Amino acid sequence: MHTMEKMRINRFLAHAGMGSRRKVEEFIRKGFVRVNGNVVKDLSKVVDPNVDVIEFKNKRVAIKRYYYLVLNKPKGYLTTVSDNYGRKHVMQLIPEQYKKAGVVPVGRLDKDTEGLLLFTNDGDVAYILTHPKFGVSKEYIVELDKPLADRDKKKIEGGVCIEKLRTNPAEIRMLDQTNRRLIIKITEGKKRQIRITFGLFSYKIKKLKRIGFGPLKLGNLHSGSYRVLKDREAQHLKKFTRALFCTPE
Repeated sequence: MHTMEKMRINRFLAHAGMGSRRKVEEFIRKGFVRVNGNVVKDLSKVVDPNVDVIEFKNKRVAIKRYYYLVLNKPKGYLTTVSDNYGRKHVMQLIPEQYKKAGVVPVGRLDKDTEGLLLFTNDGDVAYILTHPKFGVSKEYIVELDKPLADRDKKKIEGGVCIEKLRTNPAEIRMLDQTNRRLIIKITEGKKRQIRITFGLFSYKIKKLKRIGFGPLKLGNLHSGSYRVLKDREAQHLKKFTRALFCTPE
């Protein structure tokens, strides 16, 4: 979110994690809160978080801004926040201002996998998108070294055994008549799952690119480029994750 709406002082303090609405109203009445240097005791006082300096007991209070960025990760980059060996990693493709705000990759893509990678400093959203119990879908374009046989397609769609655990059912849609290019949709993210899955049937993956992650789509973003989600997209993402969190297991 780039800008925050104006709001009443009690709501602002509650959003900033200062306590319940009732608790912060008590702070205001006691004169602990200043706006632009002036003590405020009026609960209906409206503040603009983008402009006003709000203090509690002489310490500045701010609502943490959450950022959501989508990167088209190029092949050859590690999904990590740092690397001691000087190898290329995805944080090098993100501007400093977002790194300072605490954005990190959500989940991971292998070094040789490209495509959609989300970055955020919103821990709740990151947790729900990556925890296996929520079954968030991921879509990949796969290019194989040879045509995918129909019998193998059916077996992969039904789930395969990797390290003695059966994968969830997958969806496969062929992209052309060669049967070498396809889109696979999975609802989990075991390490190198797609490469291992096709390897079980003696296929080698020539290209693997993630194009969808939950409600997010890669679209026509160039390789190595990022974009900040629009406000409505960020709201949609938060609504999507909240709905999953409230769904009974």
